[in-house]
Amino acid sequence: MEHVLNSVSDGLTICNSDGIIVFQNEADRKMFEVDARYLPVMEFVERGIMNESVTMKVLKSKKREDIVQTFANGHVVLVTALPIFDEAGNVEYVVANSREMTELRDMERTIERLESQSAQYKEQLEALKQQSSTSLIAVSKAMRQVIEKATRIANVDSTVLISGESGAGKEELTKLIHQLSHRAQKPMITVNCGAIPENLLESELFGYMGGAFTGANKTGKPGLFELASGGTLFLDEIGEMPLSLQVKLLRVLQESEITRVGGIKPIPVDVRIITATNRNLYDMVQRGEFREDLFYRLNIIPLRIPPLRERKEDIVPLAYRFLHLVMEKYSIERTIEEAAVDRLTQYYWPGNIRQLKNFIERVSLLTQQSTITLQYIQREFQKPEYQQHNPVPLVDDTFTQTPIYDQNQTLKNQVDAFERKVIKEALGQYPSIRQTAKALGCNQSTLVRKIQKYQLEKQVSYE
Repeated sequence: MEHVLNSVSDGLTICNSDGIIVFQNEADRKMFEVDARYLPVMEFVERGIMNESVTMKVLKSKKREDIVQTFANGHVVLVTALPIFDEAGNVEYVVANSREMTELRDMERTIERLESQSAQYKEQLEALKQQSSTSLIAVSKAMRQVIEKATRIANVDSTVLISGESGAGKEELTKLIHQLSHRAQKPMITVNCGAIPENLLESELFGYMGGAFTGANKTGKPGLFELASGGTLFLDEIGEMPLSLQVKLLRVLQESEITRVGGIKPIPVDVRIITATNRNLYDMVQRGEFREDLFYRLNIIPLRIPPLRERKEDIVPLAYRFLHLVMEKYSIERTIEEAAVDRLTQYYWPGNIRQLKNFIERVSLLTQQSTITLQYIQREFQKPEYQQHNPVPLVDDTFTQTPIYDQNQTLKNQVDAFERKVIKEALGQYPSIRQTAKALGCNQSTLVRKIQKYQLEKQVSYE
């Protein structure tokens, strides 16, 4: 009989009611890489040679049990165990059949890698598709809500105040509103109120009459309000506008007319005004640095663009879009590793979209390879300009700074404790098993087994 059982390609073990292995065929010894005969099965669990014992589950449940078992040597097997009862109805033996699944696991990893590549290509195509219709990319819920609101108000002429950090995309959002409005065929003119000297800003906005001041054109010059008539005038950095000009801007909003510098005759203008700022205008009003009446007139429709760090889902498609633009602009071919793209999502990006765009262009041009690697990205992030602004360290130096060895614990217990802590913290940061497993670099089934092993009771979705 033993010769027959040894000829079977599957692993076979028989344990008695005490959990002692009384038989192990040759296939199981080869798979297990240990001669386990006449040893308690729990010893191998305690030594970390295998993750759990199906035999002990059967002895407890008194019914068939199926598990996916992993061994320390890397083998993964599907184990089916059946109880054999004595005449009194007690479990006398447990027969376990083990079928090798390592090849299947390797196939699973290959499929996961291909799915990941497919998702990567999908994101690139989505970025290119969005680029053809709008210069904004909104994958995150927060940004989609901004775009949705901007789309709804595009065809009304109420003033819009866009707030957001520098580089967040305020001008791009203004372009979108203009393109979707009934004024799309008319000009959109952008004025940076902080970039024009105070003594020139008035004549730039309102124009001037001939001979209004020394050096003025004899025939005069129309201002930007006149030039933008019928279209949209975008006043960026509105918080930098001097108080003296704020009064005149308020008059334009109330009367829809301007008066050129040196002139006396009002000129009607039909223009929609959109303003933007990276400052807190309400606080400026409280300090007397911005007119309260103008603030409320500009703030009829407020739109806030969240910083890039609050919409990390947009970083990956933005990175692919900027990479495409660089290749198109400089006629070069570049790809970027998935791990490198993931690394981009971990940075704080204080300069928001503008900083990300410049970063992609720089690494694309400076790398000596056709593929932008994770190692290259990491080297860039070690430069002082990235370290000083990032509240979260880009290099985890916990192990170099904090002693973690406990002489009172075995290596396995310390590794298990650390692994449990990592998994618990990751589960708290991600809403689903799939996302948590992806972040930890393991497959879902492995993560589920470890959650059960460490008795982590947090309920999460598998979506």
